[in-house]
Amino acid sequence: MALAIKKRFGSYVSTVDADGAPAVKKLRLQTLAADAKAATAGKAENAERKLTALAQLDVYVGSITSSSSLPAGLSALPTGPTAQVPMGPTPTAIAIATGTGTATNTNNNGAATTTGTGTAGGNSRELLELLVKITDEISYEDVELAELKEAANKIFTLYQLQERDSDTSIRVKLLELLSGLGCECATEQAVTLIIDYFIFLLRKEVSQKVLAQGMMCLFRIGQRRKHLVPIAYNTQVAHLAKEQLRSGSTHTQKNAMLVIGRFATKMEGERHYVWKLAFYIDSQDSGVRAQALHALLTLGERGSQLPAVLYRRAVEAMKDDYECVRKEALRLVFMLGNRHPDHIIPSDRQQEELRMIDAAFSKVCEALCDLSLQIRVLAAELLGGMTAVSREFLHQTLDKKLMSNLRRKRTAHERGARLVASGEWSSGKRWADDAPQEHLDARSISIIASGACGALIHGLEDEFLEVRTAAVASMCKLALSRPDFAVTSLDFLVDMFNDEIEDVRLKAIYSLTAIARHIVLREDQLEIMLGSLEDYSVDVREGLHLMLGACRVSTQTCLLMVVQKLLDVLAKYPQDRHSTYACMRKIGQKHPHLVMAVAVHLLFVHPFFETPERDVEDPAYLCVLILVFNAAEHLVPIISLLPTATHRHYAYLRDSMPHLVPQLPIEGASSASATHRIDSAMRQAGSSAEYLQMILSHIEEIFTMADERVELLQTAQSNLQRLGAIDAGMYGTSNFLETFLAAQIQIEQMQRCASTQRSRIPLKESLAALIRNCLKLQHTFSGLNYGDILQVKQLRLRACALHLVLVVRDRSQSALGPCQMLLQTAGDISEFIRANTREEEEKTPAGALPLLEPEKVKKEPAGGNDAQPDSFTRQLLSKLDGISDPKPGRVFREILPLVQQAPPLALPPANDKIRRCVANILEPCPLQSQDNVIKVTAGLIAAVPFVAEIDNLLESQMADMRIKIKYPDQHMHTVVPKRSDFKPIMTEQGEHETNVRLRTTILLSHSVWTESSLVEIQLCLAVRPGSELELCKPAKVLFAPKPVRRGI
Repeated sequence: MALAIKKRFGSYVSTVDADGAPAVKKLRLQTLAADAKAATAGKAENAERKLTALAQLDVYVGSITSSSSLPAGLSALPTGPTAQVPMGPTPTAIAIATGTGTATNTNNNGAATTTGTGTAGGNSRELLELLVKITDEISYEDVELAELKEAANKIFTLYQLQERDSDTSIRVKLLELLSGLGCECATEQAVTLIIDYFIFLLRKEVSQKVLAQGMMCLFRIGQRRKHLVPIAYNTQVAHLAKEQLRSGSTHTQKNAMLVIGRFATKMEGERHYVWKLAFYIDSQDSGVRAQALHALLTLGERGSQLPAVLYRRAVEAMKDDYECVRKEALRLVFMLGNRHPDHIIPSDRQQEELRMIDAAFSKVCEALCDLSLQIRVLAAELLGGMTAVSREFLHQTLDKKLMSNLRRKRTAHERGARLVASGEWSSGKRWADDAPQEHLDARSISIIASGACGALIHGLEDEFLEVRTAAVASMCKLALSRPDFAVTSLDFLVDMFNDEIEDVRLKAIYSLTAIARHIVLREDQLEIMLGSLEDYSVDVREGLHLMLGACRVSTQTCLLMVVQKLLDVLAKYPQDRHSTYACMRKIGQKHPHLVMAVAVHLLFVHPFFETPERDVEDPAYLCVLILVFNAAEHLVPIISLLPTATHRHYAYLRDSMPHLVPQLPIEGASSASATHRIDSAMRQAGSSAEYLQMILSHIEEIFTMADERVELLQTAQSNLQRLGAIDAGMYGTSNFLETFLAAQIQIEQMQRCASTQRSRIPLKESLAALIRNCLKLQHTFSGLNYGDILQVKQLRLRACALHLVLVVRDRSQSALGPCQMLLQTAGDISEFIRANTREEEEKTPAGALPLLEPEKVKKEPAGGNDAQPDSFTRQLLSKLDGISDPKPGRVFREILPLVQQAPPLALPPANDKIRRCVANILEPCPLQSQDNVIKVTAGLIAAVPFVAEIDNLLESQMADMRIKIKYPDQHMHTVVPKRSDFKPIMTEQGEHETNVRLRTTILLSHSVWTESSLVEIQLCLAVRPGSELELCKPAKVLFAPKPVRRGI
């Protein structure tokens, strides 16, 4: 952490010694309480230890007698466009320190010759074992440029000392070490240096094994550091790989093709390398053929225009005996068909012409009958991407009739004219002697459907679920782009609801949901769908609820079928009530006229007699009310059909379920006037963003005041909290600012305690609440830019400094923990600032980007990377850097004046991209859990189903998710849910990116209680040991462990 931060030319750089070496003095950050930081510190120390592993090679490199001139062999090193020479000493006569003291010299040709045993024999074996050990141990993280140059020069020198007829494994390992350095380079200069070494060494290499490894190493460097390789070096490396294509080793040829596909520029790829690679499609080795096709695909994906004439070669390669070749050929046919959709090519078997996309579509369909499972899966996946295919070819995939692959049929007139022209007439003496005598080609006869005939049907009926799933997904993609195809494919998707595999059924359900806007369901189709509603899988049932809410039905009978089936299934599976309510809401919104026709029937309204009032807590009655109320939103006359009691029920549901029941013009609804007042207030204040800016401007004015600042800030905090409750879109931003302001108010109050000697020291709970707010800002919000993160880290730094000051002043508890937390936080923010400074200094120049794959650098929002630390942070880091022995007392005396005089920290600017991770527990239900007592024999286990929806959950937060169970005796258990229990929430548009549903089972157990008591179940994030951030209010269940019955 030891960084003395000083401002210099608008950026923050770490201090270095006069000779350019990094500063030696560092703070000793011993983080005994924080396991995460301890692991990070251990990793850093371990990496530093591993970097010294290359020093073990010094004994083999030996001493350098002269470094003023290059030998003849090294003078051929290509300098490249930047005129770079390998850094470090270059030997003319290198003595190898061996056990016998023999030396190695370089001859006039630059080759190494040994005068003694050299590295042969036992030393070669020892060197190889050492290289294997170094390869396993070395870590390339955070390597400085000077250290990287020294290590690369050492490996380069040792490679030069190896004899060309010696063991090639040593040279292979040396190239692997050199490529490891190249893959971790952070600057263009370092990458070009490593590439220069590779080009020089490989041009003089004769071993095919070493050449193959060298090509693979160059490919890895290009794959990891493609944005740092200049265009001129792309050309050099691709030319070197082109020379290796003439090699007699197929392994070298394949790796050279990998390099060409990665390094060749767009212009050179179109002019030279495409035709060079196409030549090797006919190679005798299957691996070379497959790699040539793969290299062509890579060039095409990187922007090179592949010529349409390659289509014939790709089609021929699809008949190859090897699966790897057929797979790459299939991908190439797909790419060429999409790149040249309207290119006209002659048909295979007829005297007619086809569009290339149609011909390619037919070939991909044929691959669905391949013997290989992987190729069938790939073909089924590729079909969904060929949306430009003609209508007749597309619809033919759903027809299993043999149609001779769309061959043109001659009319009866043409057949009769041909018969007359032949001069042959039927004599009538033989049976069917006037049958047409056409010449049939044996290759045109197929026992199974050829071309596109029934291709998707074959995919849906495949014996492997992977093929069926891919076929369903492709059918969905094609139906989304073709509404007429969506109508045709509806029956086939509905049939997949009966598949034996749950994943296939779910895929069919979600696919039908996606194309629901193009279709209207018939009664026979609904029977199959509704039959699947009783599936044992809750995912299938919820998927069907989502699908039924997205679809439209044609008649009143269909609507009654759907509603009645949903109510029957709800009685069987009461846990599905949330998805059933949402389904009823969607059905009512999409069918207002049909609902109006059946509303009286559903509500049991008699035309003459007054019917008894139904229970508003009945789930079935709730479903009907949600259906009718949402239909009345689009068709107001429905309200006149409702009985009087329904109006009172509407007022109750509008208040208890505002997300399911819309606003209606019903008299007596208590929520109508409140909603009107809120709407009028929002209209007066303008948009939510304007109102938020007004609050922030007021807060800036409050910070300039001297008296009554805390009370005004608390008023602004309540305004931010109300804004998040009113506008859901601004909830994340307003809650972030509200939490930040709450922590600022706590610091303001505690700062007064640290300013005077006689003031009362705040309680531990107040300090813990402040630290909890800082952790909440760090770990529960996403979408923060650099400025937001910097402000949060500075806020936590102030909180940790204030915590240490108050603990030392209190003298009732140990200050070692707060001191270590302060040092750890200071090291974190210092490393964060240094990393950002390094990124700004190492921005890639525009000219260094290759023509292919231009990197799109995403700029941060305004106020992002331009944010800088405030004066308090700079002074505090400087003070800590000057402490050689950071003990709590010494640190307290240094930072006390800063803490007492610290100015308030400004709020970060409003960022509308901020989202907060929040959870909502669905099961156990808060309304019903306290009515049902969970009874179990003491000491045994009771299983309780747990379902929760989590919004804005990141992948990194998923590992920290915990379920906390708190018993009445204050004992707490923490459960770590499995990753498989998290599933994305499905919507009509597909999977939600950040909203997930957690479905699991928690186990409750305890000793004997005299009566039932409440057990609290809560979701939280375990950001560090002992600190758990709650994401929702706890769900409470009544739990009653009974004593064991004896003597029965």
